[in-house]
Amino acid sequence: MRLDKRLYSIPDKFSIRITTTGKRQTYKFVVYPRLKELLEKYPYQDPLIYENDGKVYICLSFENKQPQLKQRLALGVDLGIRRDAATSDGRLIIDKSFNERKRRLRHQKDILKSKGTKSARHKLRFSLKRKERNQNKNQTHLIANSILKTEADTICLENLKSIKRKKNPYQNKHSISQVPLYELRRVITYKAQNQGKMVLLVCPQYTSQTDCVSGKIEGERRGCRFYSKNGLIYDADINASINIAKVSKLPVSQITNLTYGQASVNTPNVCKSLASVRVLQAPTL
Repeated sequence: MRLDKRLYSIPDKFSIRITTTGKRQTYKFVVYPRLKELLEKYPYQDPLIYENDGKVYICLSFENKQPQLKQRLALGVDLGIRRDAATSDGRLIIDKSFNERKRRLRHQKDILKSKGTKSARHKLRFSLKRKERNQNKNQTHLIANSILKTEADTICLENLKSIKRKKNPYQNKHSISQVPLYELRRVITYKAQNQGKMVLLVCPQYTSQTDCVSGKIEGERRGCRFYSKNGLIYDADINASINIAKVSKLPVSQITNLTYGQASVNTPNVCKSLASVRVLQAPTL
């Protein structure tokens, strides 16, 4: 039963007065060190009372108000399928070994589904599904920790609320449906709060088609490359993550590794055959 303000009052930090059918009764908490620390530091509100094995328990919800943070620097994050994430400071988070394990596990699940026997269904339900869930949970925390290794205090994520919804019954969403996008956003959000950072959701519209240097919808994306109008080739995911960070109207974290397979040099490189090689200089934003 959930109590509201009309059913209880707080006489002191370590007790509660609850309205019963007869009169209001005062109950003392059985306090342990961690609970004592929370009671002294945070106020609680609308507790939950439940019964288990003849004993009455109370579940306290503490109010932890986060201070208003002053936003100074933004980090854009573009989430993907094969590339787990790309950040606006030039980092690509890729775990090929995890993708290989995931493909192997999905193949084993398909084999068990085709058999249809009782033992196959039991293994599929209680073994492989649990294993896949634990692997995805562990990978989610690893990705979140890698993303938060930044000096930026604002993490910009795309609002991908309806990306897994099919526009028609024949649309294939099998690949994106295996990516735990909501769980990843939840983990990044609470870990960012613990580090004094905040998460900002932005609209993903035209972030992949916009040139991050000119700010215009020009150029063409082909796979993991973005061919800009000025002749440079960008990494498509990093280009999208920079556009995501720019939506926040905050300064973007230092951008590196924007150009795809190109170097920023002052003098031309010369190969072994002494033929000059044209090297395009990375643009400055």
